[in-house]
Amino acid sequence: MTSFAELLADISRHDSELPLVFQTEQGDIGAGYHVTELRHSQSKGIDCGGKIESWEETRLQLLDGAGTSHMNVGKFRVIVEKSLSAMPELGQAPLLVEFGHDNSGLTLLSLNESELLNGRVVLRLGDARAVCKPFERAKITPPTDARCCA
Repeated sequence: MTSFAELLADISRHDSELPLVFQTEQGDIGAGYHVTELRHSQSKGIDCGGKIESWEETRLQLLDGAGTSHMNVGKFRVIVEKSLSAMPELGQAPLLVEFGHDNSGLTLLSLNESELLNGRVVLRLGDARAVCKPFERAKITPPTDARCCA
């Protein structure tokens, strides 16, 4: 999953009354979680090869919950749709999730396609990782000694 538009299309396949559960390797995000922020930003950086690039990105920030039930698909969809209406630029930029279990150690996570499991719509979050952009562009594996960079 790479954008809010794709996320909406994905979860719209499911019954809007089903619970939407985000899940990390450590387990489910707590019931009663809260969508604290949807953010769009424009970034500019220089990579280890000296190339300057500009890009857009979006973030979904989640606050761990301590409630009794997970937000349903329909409510989450309404939150994202209202946000996209107010800020259309959220729709297409690459998406990462910010979250930390017990609301500590905020981590950037990738988002996978939803799965219907035991009457719940589960969105698995994976680790985001650093990449060497020059090698990524060339589609080769960087050497382990990292002397390749500027």
